[in-house]
Amino acid sequence: MSKSYFSTGVSALFEMATSDAERILPAHLQPIEVRPQRSILSVTAFHFRESEVGPYAELLLSVVVPPIVGSWERHPKAGFYPFLAATSSEASRRHLHSTLRIPTHPDDIDAQFVERLDRIRVRIRSGGAPVVDVTVTQHEWHPTTHLLQSHMIDGERRLKADVQISGHYTMHEQERGRLELHPHPMTAALSLDDVAHYPFREHWLKEGFELFHPVETL
Repeated sequence: MSKSYFSTGVSALFEMATSDAERILPAHLQPIEVRPQRSILSVTAFHFRESEVGPYAELLLSVVVPPIVGSWERHPKAGFYPFLAATSSEASRRHLHSTLRIPTHPDDIDAQFVERLDRIRVRIRSGGAPVVDVTVTQHEWHPTTHLLQSHMIDGERRLKADVQISGHYTMHEQERGRLELHPHPMTAALSLDDVAHYPFREHWLKEGFELFHPVETL
């Protein structure tokens, strides 16, 4: 298992073109559509204060897919196919690639987490250029645990791992957040004009941990 402790994190869901989602996903996975020809892009950013490879910031871009029912008493709330991870340290990128087989951007990112009274803005840059600017807003705070599922590939191998995220958590669907994606190698897989600027679901997390369970071959 791989366990990392975060001080803050955000995750927001945006509509994207299904044609992009189908092109990004491996053949055995299908996107979830929120309406015809509109699938779901997940934009996630964490500031990890402690992990087995030290502190680092992480940006994860994923397509949302149906979860596979497992043997746990609790079933995963959602499935994700992370098609790109970008981090602020080489050690964390090596860990993500070697342990979880998640594709990584080769360069460090500069991640700024700017918190206000009722919102948090995360700005990601790499190589001196802007990549992602995402804002999520506050609702009611609760301690909670979510079980999610990450899908990966390694050559012809189809992989998955259950992911437990625990911490103080606020979520809502009031569409008060904002996303700006910039032209950059990290966003090249997306038709930027087809990604919604406003999230239909916003998540903000504080002081918790992310636990990746052992990777399984499907």
